[in-house]
Amino acid sequence: MSESNETILVFPGQGSQYPGMAKELYDHFDSVKKLYEKASQVVGYDMAELCFKKPDSGNGGDLNKTIYTQPAVLTTSYACFRAFEETCEENNVACNTALLAGHSLGEYTALLVSGAIEFETCLRLVLKRATYMTESGEEFPDAGLMAIIDRNGGLDFNRIKSLCKTFEVHITLNNTKRQIVVGGLRSRLAKMSRQLRKKETVVKMLNVEGPFHTPMMKPAAEKLRKELERCDISMAAKPIIANVSTDVIVDPTHIRGELYEQVFHVVKWRHSMEKAIGNEGNLFIEIGPKQVLCHMLKDIDPSVETTNVEDLESLTKTVEKLRIHS
Repeated sequence: MSESNETILVFPGQGSQYPGMAKELYDHFDSVKKLYEKASQVVGYDMAELCFKKPDSGNGGDLNKTIYTQPAVLTTSYACFRAFEETCEENNVACNTALLAGHSLGEYTALLVSGAIEFETCLRLVLKRATYMTESGEEFPDAGLMAIIDRNGGLDFNRIKSLCKTFEVHITLNNTKRQIVVGGLRSRLAKMSRQLRKKETVVKMLNVEGPFHTPMMKPAAEKLRKELERCDISMAAKPIIANVSTDVIVDPTHIRGELYEQVFHVVKWRHSMEKAIGNEGNLFIEIGPKQVLCHMLKDIDPSVETTNVEDLESLTKTVEKLRIHS
């Protein structure tokens, strides 16, 4: 798909958030601080306080509520990119980005970095997305998501697919060879989990506010479609590999279609990354909180070279690695 020694940027989604994420970059870069100030104006609350303040309780507080999580992760990931971009320029290091991708919500950050959407527009769109997904989730209080993780060789995808059909639930995130997330009514997920439990398999209900990426989210997708039709989207300067179709997209029509479909269809992250890996020599850089995608990439292909940007230490390490890589 791409030439050797090119860089592929990937951006995390909901679930990567943690209190204090990107605080070092906020303190170090004026451009990052200004970005959080701009974000606060758009969403109507203090974005920096939301991202940096430690919650009084141990559950993560507002930061773990979808309505706040999605704008916070978008802002944080883009802040990490801005710090990365600025540091590369200061050190005369070329990034040579060939491809962008984002996991679920992270697809919006990828589009933002590609130049397809401006920051304020993207943040408003994500805030609407989070609102509509939360509202649809409230319509199905007895539904949720369940992660299935195989600690050994890998999951039998066809078996999972067959069980989903039997118990009338849906595959929502096809993440790696060893991790698949399914969604639907909790009672059905519980019955399915009993069929899956064995020594090498972990089955875990996820702390989310709805059956995201299932057909139950179709009403949210329809509301989002109207927002997508109204917002300005341009041709992307860099190609993005899409979550649902796994196609490489750049034009506004495909972008709008993918963002609509993504809300209620399975995110095919494994297949997207298998297509993105392409030739040997490519460097994958996860830009945003945690290193969830780096770990997923290693599950998909252990030979892939990965690094990340989320704080000053990882930023310095990644820019130096990029210098050597290029």
